[in-house]
This record gives sequence, C-alpha cells and structure tokens, in this order.
Amino acid sequence: MTSSNNPFFNTDFSDFMDPQKIAASFQGAGFNANAWTEIHRKNLETIAEANRICFEGLQAAGQRQAEIIRRSLEEAVEAVSALAEQGAPEKRAALQIEMVKQSYEKMLANLRELSEINSKSTSEAAEKINQRIAANLDELGATLQEMSAGQPASKGTSKSKK
Repeated sequence: MTSSNNPFFNTDFSDFMDPQKIAASFQGAGFNANAWTEIHRKNLETIAEANRICFEGLQAAGQRQAEIIRRSLEEAVEAVSALAEQGAPEKRAALQIEMVKQSYEKMLANLRELSEINSKSTSEAAEKINQRIAANLDELGATLQEMSAGQPASKGTSKSKK
C-alpha cells in the first residue's frame, strides 16, 4: 500500500469531538475556557428562565380560559331558561338579540384579557433574553480584549448580570 500526502488521511478526527481537548488547544492563545463556559452557562440559565416565564403565562391563560368556558356554560343554561319563560315570540326575539349582544361583548372582553395575559408573559421573557444578549456582548467583548492583551479573562468580566 502506498503512503498518501493527504493530511486528512493521516489525522485523528476524534480530537475534534472532545471539548476539553479543543479548549486546551486554545489555552496557549490566551483563551480562557472558564470564562467562555461561564458566559454560556448564563445563556442557558436565561433561556431556562424565559421558558419558565412563558410556561407560567400559558398556565395562567389556560386556567383563565377554563374559567371563562365554565362561566359561559352556566350563562348559556340561564339564557335557555330565560328564553323558555318568555311567552310571546316578539319578547323571545328581543331577548335573543340582547343575549347575542351581551355574549359578543363578553367574548371581546375575554379575548382582550387572554391576549394581555399572553402578551405580558411573552414581553417578560423577551426582556430577560434582551438583557442577557446585552450582558453577553459586554462579557464577550471583555473576554476578547483580555485574550488580545494576553491575560486570561477573569470570572465575572462584566458589571451587568443576566
């Protein structure tokens, strides 16, 4: 068999899959794996917090929706009873028109309320992520500056948190 001059045939690619070996290969270049790990740990914490906020918002919206459905069913039963008590067709028609109007207004109010619940949780989660992005940029900039100066990045390179 002949020897190849192609470096890809003579390279052990398993080294590229080991994060510790990758980080170690950068240590001499001023790379501080601890600083980068800390930045990414904070990123994951922020994502988890944003997910928790969204989940709680969905729970609140679901509970409120269940309350709305229960109340709507009770009101529907009452409406059928009220219609049955009306004798003249004109009175029934007038009562039905009034019930449809009230039902429509309640539906709009309920939709508004559910929309506000969802909007609030989404805004809170987005704000957490926006704060983390700003902090992330500060931390990455500080880490890169320290790397270019040849100093290892210290833990907590930024004044901002999460």
